[in-house]
Amino acid sequence: MDRQASTRLFLGGPQPADISTAGGEGTAPATQERRDFLKQSAILAASALGAPLLPALLRGASEDPSSPGSHESVCLKSSPPAHTLWAVRIEGLKDRLAERLPLSCLQGLVNRRRPQIFLAYDHFDQQWLDWLRERGDVREVRWVQPKELYERFLPAAQGLVVTDPKLPGSVNVATMLAAVEGWLPVTPSLCKELRRRCPGFASLKVAMDLRGRWKKNVAAYQWFYENYGSRMSRRMCANYDPGQFELRDYLVEFKVPLVWVSHPDDCKRDPAASWADESQFARDLFQKLPANIPCLGWWDRGQGGEEGCGENGPFSGMELASQYAKFELCTAFDGFARGVGNLSVHSGTSATFRQKSAPPLPPLADKVYYTYTRTDGDGMNFWRQVYRDLWDQPAHGKVPVAWQLGPTGFDLIPDILDYFYKHATANDVFVNALTGIGYIRESVYLEKLPKAEQQPAWNQYMDLSARYFRRLDLSLLTTFEAFQLMPQERLERLAALPGLKAIYRNYSRFPSTTADNAASEVNGVPVFRAVIDGPPVANIVRQFKQFAGAKRPAFLHASLSNWFVDMRVLVEVEKALGPDYVAVRPDQLPALYLQAKKRR
Repeated sequence: MDRQASTRLFLGGPQPADISTAGGEGTAPATQERRDFLKQSAILAASALGAPLLPALLRGASEDPSSPGSHESVCLKSSPPAHTLWAVRIEGLKDRLAERLPLSCLQGLVNRRRPQIFLAYDHFDQQWLDWLRERGDVREVRWVQPKELYERFLPAAQGLVVTDPKLPGSVNVATMLAAVEGWLPVTPSLCKELRRRCPGFASLKVAMDLRGRWKKNVAAYQWFYENYGSRMSRRMCANYDPGQFELRDYLVEFKVPLVWVSHPDDCKRDPAASWADESQFARDLFQKLPANIPCLGWWDRGQGGEEGCGENGPFSGMELASQYAKFELCTAFDGFARGVGNLSVHSGTSATFRQKSAPPLPPLADKVYYTYTRTDGDGMNFWRQVYRDLWDQPAHGKVPVAWQLGPTGFDLIPDILDYFYKHATANDVFVNALTGIGYIRESVYLEKLPKAEQQPAWNQYMDLSARYFRRLDLSLLTTFEAFQLMPQERLERLAALPGLKAIYRNYSRFPSTTADNAASEVNGVPVFRAVIDGPPVANIVRQFKQFAGAKRPAFLHASLSNWFVDMRVLVEVEKALGPDYVAVRPDQLPALYLQAKKRR
């Protein structure tokens, strides 16, 4: 790749003269894929980027329209939704990408001023739209066809940008051009169709045609950041599949810089893909952005012909982002949940969060006490879809469960989280997901920052985590640690989180976990390792009994990952274990553990 071009990212490259006329304990074996910005952040970024960027990072809200004035939120937030939302059912559109790309980008342009457009991609979106009305955020929903939506809102677009069907990266570049220039992205065939079908399109000029400009995706990204990088937000970033579209309203609204890193196998299928160059480009991009900002999208399960570099494995995008101090917010399709759309609407809502009080502790006896944590709630996509499905099942609430929660949901989907907090049973507890403010790989987080910046960056990470921990009324923390346990010093820092009652470790059972170390302490904070690796019911029961050991009372933690899709399983396990095994809430387990410690 052009290394010289790469070094000019975000340094205020040349602008076109007239663009409107231009064309720990070791490593675990690999498993299945899982699935107030402080001044300190500006200082950290400036030392890596050089002096020219520092003034931009310190600009006030009046100078930077992409930056909220208070800087109190980690994720950028929309204005409150309009009283009337214009809604389109997306499911029936015949061309999956071509017909939906301009709609999602137009939604971002319109909702930047005030959210007025809602795109229902499935029945879950319709449920959340009903909830917006029930909460009082919206008074009226007008269902229309795409043509009617264009007729009403097309004036928000300043022109058209035509994508290159042979270059997937042109979709992401066109999305960023929509963000900074207001040009609506269309494929060549759709451009002709819309001009024939919708009168408003005939008056929109093609401001730029991306066809034939580049042979490689990475070249398209290089061109964009050389010419437009200084106009993009520095509060967030995204790795986003060109074949997905749900997130594009939010990316356009807030001018989020994005890229997509392919997998080496993608290069065999798509001549435009170049994993090595794209990976290096992403590293350069992430290095030049501030530490401790969120990365949206996802790293695999691409829907546009490329799989993506992967969450895990030798080309892990999660490790790449973590190394440069970017924490992940899973907001795209991850193999289990559809990407979350309408963030330009949801992020404009607000809520206050208080968990329901725990019932009295059961009396301590010589039994085995156990609790469950449900994984993947770090992703906004899971709250929109998978968690809602689980909560709607009749067996929900019969057995205590900890629901992992990505703290930035406070910014992005407060209305959705409000539903869960308000409808929680006495057996539902919300816990901080992996690990702190966002999903990170704990052992490598921020390791590519200069040594002098690593400790201040980690301090800032902990400050952000503590702030959102309080906002969501949390008292329990979960960690990822599926392939490698974090250094003890880092675990001790996490244990110092104010108000923390316990740490639940591991996405799944770690190879070195035994009955002797399944429950322990770090500086007085109880720590429970995951002891279950999956179904069926008989296997879960067997593993509980294996890790209970001989001592009583015993305390066990079971992590429920993506095999868990039926709440009835927990009821069946409870019956099979019998009366000597007691299911308790995750905030009760540490209290019982400490009681037993005093009794010994």
